[in-house]
Amino acid sequence: CTFDCIYCDLGRTTHKTVSRQSHVSREEVERELILSLSILEKKPDYITLSGSGEPTLNQNIGEIIHTIKDLTSIPVAVLTNGSLLSIEEVRNELLAADLVLPSLDAVTPFIFEAINRPHLSLRVGDFISGLIQFRKKFRRQIWLEIVFCRGVNDDKEEIVKLKEAIERIQPDRVQLNTP
Repeated sequence: CTFDCIYCDLGRTTHKTVSRQSHVSREEVERELILSLSILEKKPDYITLSGSGEPTLNQNIGEIIHTIKDLTSIPVAVLTNGSLLSIEEVRNELLAADLVLPSLDAVTPFIFEAINRPHLSLRVGDFISGLIQFRKKFRRQIWLEIVFCRGVNDDKEEIVKLKEAIERIQPDRVQLNTP
């Protein structure tokens, strides 16, 4: 993953990276999806790409989204921490999704580092800029997720700054969560 969030339900990130690689092939996703769709009794609301880490680290994510859309009419959602949306290639690959759910837990550098513990190359300003740039091109649904951790990112000053960033990002929905 690109982050080691203090609230992650998967535990500590053992290898933070921003290097995009082929973690799961398009063919593997296609095989599993065909099998899963053949045994489902009820059609799901979404096919969600997430994973044990950041899904946009998979350099095949755009190809995978297109494969899913070729196989089924079920909408595709991408659950992402949003850290790589500052990369134009990543933004373009996600344009085929029907719903993108990025995270934004902090806007000030100190709090961003305290709660998300990002890869050393990631900066909160670039992160927010990537979300704003993505919104300008992506005309489908963006549901921004914020996880509030008591005593970390819940003071009034940070919340005011989060509100200002949200207004600039213009998501369709904001989902507030706690660990």
